[in-house]
Amino acid sequence: MKIVSHYLQGIADVGFFPSISLLIFFLFFAGMLWWTFKKSNKDYFTEMESYALDEDRALPSSKAKE
Repeated sequence: MKIVSHYLQGIADVGFFPSISLLIFFLFFAGMLWWTFKKSNKDYFTEMESYALDEDRALPSSKAKE
């Protein structure tokens, strides 16, 4: 760890990178929340909530075994 900290101390404004990574994470998280609660996704989520139980959407490999 001493090797890494030695090189990081040589970089000017190294304290700037954690702020940038926090900003990127926050923007990604806010974007995912916005996408999730968008009204246009209601039909998509309604379709996906029963996707695993729908027999019409079985995998082609499971039909080939019958």
